[in-house]
Amino acid sequence: MTRAVLLNDTSARYHHGCSRVSRLLKSGLTARGINITATALAHTDWTRTPGFVDRLGQADLIVINGEGTFHSGSDKGQRLLDVVDHPAARGKPVAIVNTIWQDNPPDWAEVIRRCALVSARDSASHANLVAAGVGQAILVPDLSLSERVQVPAGYRAGLVVGDSVRHSVRTHLARYAQSQQATYVPSKTLSSAIWRHWPAHQLLWRVYNGVYSGKVPAFTMAPDEAAYLHILSNAAGHVTGRFHGLCYSLLAELPFLAVGSVTSKVQVLVADAGLNPARVVPVEALSSLPVPPPFDQTELTNLRAYKALAQDRAADLFNRIAGLV
Repeated sequence: MTRAVLLNDTSARYHHGCSRVSRLLKSGLTARGINITATALAHTDWTRTPGFVDRLGQADLIVINGEGTFHSGSDKGQRLLDVVDHPAARGKPVAIVNTIWQDNPPDWAEVIRRCALVSARDSASHANLVAAGVGQAILVPDLSLSERVQVPAGYRAGLVVGDSVRHSVRTHLARYAQSQQATYVPSKTLSSAIWRHWPAHQLLWRVYNGVYSGKVPAFTMAPDEAAYLHILSNAAGHVTGRFHGLCYSLLAELPFLAVGSVTSKVQVLVADAGLNPARVVPVEALSSLPVPPPFDQTELTNLRAYKALAQDRAADLFNRIAGLV
């Protein structure tokens, strides 16, 4: 069996998109006879993860889960790229998967060109990689979309409002939830049960979003990715500031409005899926916006084709990774 190590493992982020990506990435590798002998968690220094460097030296393959890390020459991105030239990695193929690639320094391109496989999760990142001379780059939609989901055919009702990485955007979204009498469901969760009880529950919503006036709306934290998907699959609309919140909307075929990120990832995903670009809105416009409009038939057709493409290309990606060793 092929031995592999995984860097930037997002399974411990208490974020439903990250949990889903990590699960599907690991299962896709395992199904092809690749044994993940060690992982380094996201936002940690892999060189200080107990036993990781030893397992790196014993591995046949190195896999880096790129996600949203490789942009703007970030320190976190540099730390991940450092594995390519680490003595314990010498001679081993490196696969960077599910990655963004935007506004990075030229010396990063020199490193990534030496990776055996690079999989971009959106068309803009793929174009940036090709322009940087990364000829082995392929395009595979975000891995969160790679597993088929049964969309309920029954009646769907209610508006769900999500969160954002940025505090200022969360404040706008929270006030929108108040004005629309929506249910506030962040894409993150907390493991402690204390946050599910009043008054800690109410206080958490106010502090997290920076909103200390008005009524706290209906507020729930889904305990896991299945529960989060269930909530969205039974709603009639979703307004979110999270990339993976948008991905879940696509999975559930749930009409949405999305606030753009510090990168182009939200806008590009909407374009790649063939959806109306007007679904991406500036955060300042939320206060005057109605609920998300239903998908028209063209959008729905394009969305379903994009999800099918994601599934097919993910299967091909895992086969390519297995073929590296």
